Amino acid sequence: MDQKRALLAVVLIFLVLFGYNFWMSQKAKNLAVETVESLAVTSETLADVTDLTESEPAGRDDISSETDTLTDIVAGVGTQESLISVESELWQATLSTRGGVLLSWQLKEHTGTEGEPIELVPDGSLGLDVTITHGATTVDVSEWAFEYGGPIDIVLSDGRSATLVFDATNDAGLHIRREYVFHSDSYLFTAGVSVEGPSGPAAQRDMRIGWPGIMPTEQKEEDRSLASVAMVDGGADRENLGALKKESRKKSGEIAWVTATSRYFMVAVVPDDAAFREVEMFGDGDARTAGFEATMDLGSGATTRTFIVYAGPQDYLGVLELGLGLETAVDLGWKLTRPLSVLMLRALVWTHGLIPNYGLVIILFSILTKLIFYRLTHKSFSEMKRMQDLQPKLKALQEKHKDDKEALAKVQMELYKKEKVNPLGSCLPMLLQMPVFIALFQVLRTTIELRGAPFALWITDLSQPDTIFHIAGFPIHILPLLMGLGMLVQQRFTSKDPQQAMMGKMMPIIFTALFYNFSSGLVIYWFVNTVLSIVQQYYIHRGPDTATEEPPAEGEPTSQPTISST
Repeated sequence: MDQKRALLAVVLIFLVLFGYNFWMSQKAKNLAVETVESLAVTSETLADVTDLTESEPAGRDDISSETDTLTDIVAGVGTQESLISVESELWQATLSTRGGVLLSWQLKEHTGTEGEPIELVPDGSLGLDVTITHGATTVDVSEWAFEYGGPIDIVLSDGRSATLVFDATNDAGLHIRREYVFHSDSYLFTAGVSVEGPSGPAAQRDMRIGWPGIMPTEQKEEDRSLASVAMVDGGADRENLGALKKESRKKSGEIAWVTATSRYFMVAVVPDDAAFREVEMFGDGDARTAGFEATMDLGSGATTRTFIVYAGPQDYLGVLELGLGLETAVDLGWKLTRPLSVLMLRALVWTHGLIPNYGLVIILFSILTKLIFYRLTHKSFSEMKRMQDLQPKLKALQEKHKDDKEALAKVQMELYKKEKVNPLGSCLPMLLQMPVFIALFQVLRTTIELRGAPFALWITDLSQPDTIFHIAGFPIHILPLLMGLGMLVQQRFTSKDPQQAMMGKMMPIIFTALFYNFSSGLVIYWFVNTVLSIVQQYYIHRGPDTATEEPPAEGEPTSQPTISST
């Protein structure tokens, strides 16, 4: 089930609940960062890497290295390809002198389903590949063999940085210099491209730089999570794999940055000295990746373009501290509920600082939201009970006026007025809670803080379903079953009418199916909410019936004014 369907399922949950309560009332009526404080993305750092023509490769006194080794002979401007490894405590990168591209970027602190480091460059793909257009000539730089004079095995630590420089010139006189500046304590690095030549003016001279996307990192990665997001003319424009695998999408305007995302990770390219003018977003349904190629003008003569690249976890609060606006690429739901999602995320992380178990934090959140909405839910449950108590009177009125619908509607409305019952009173409080639940739903599904976070017993990852074992390959999740059982108990308080009771028995089945593959963190929240609702309804139903008087006899005047149904 992709995330879009899951969000629609949440809406469906409330529509079902609302529709069920409305149906009951009508039935009653008619029947009844990793820290970035040390990151050198300051004006001094950017100034250091902007003039790529004056930078020097990192010296061996700053890094550890081994003897250079050469691999395959390749066709291109040069003759040989070398692979360069750069490693820090956070990541390990592999670059190639063929194209001066990234072949691998592995996150050492985050692992995949088999325990392997998360890889942000898909197998067989190239990260930050460059294409130069000079008039009618298009040059794919990924096929060039660049010269590189630095060490090939670099280990960074203690806040150190390394600069790698690649140079190449083709027969037409086009000279390209690629430079990377990596930092030991950050997922941010800078990538620069200097272009000079060939001689002669060109009507159009531009450069494209791209990222092939991120392969799924979770057991069940949704198409919506695999996406490309661009900041176009001040607004975040998101296209997910579901749409991109059908056809690529082009966006034009002033493009401040472009990202490729998965559910929990992202790679963003931010031009430092000029905006992109166009981006093409594309998807690969077989590889399940959503990538991009962004285009910018080069101008005439020797030109240098510098990019800030973020390749790491999709941590909203950490990315926010970068000050690049990339936090808007994090999928926290619809525009209407996003501010609420951000507030809940901050509260979730802050509370985890006090209670170092996200499972307990989610339980606490469920209790707090129940307390916040206690009066609303109390009114909803009370109105539902009062409607149930009125059913005998409503049925009696229906028998008396079964041949006169207008008269029936009239006396029913009089009865509602006399008993001070609102037929929709049980539905409206639920609608008021809907934005809160949708926001919390999005936070619990997408925040990386829950990825791999254990709770207790068999629940070892709150971002995944709580699978305890398999039967013939089918996963058995305990929490959704417990939740369904709790809802079955809850429905005993909802109706005395046999037809409504039958509908109530279907609700736990529907909800169990909807929640079965949801993350265990989300199911814990709803299960605790269900248990608290049972307790609340139990105390409400312990009281006496709220409508015990006999219905007025036909033709008997009532103490209330007549209300016509319109």
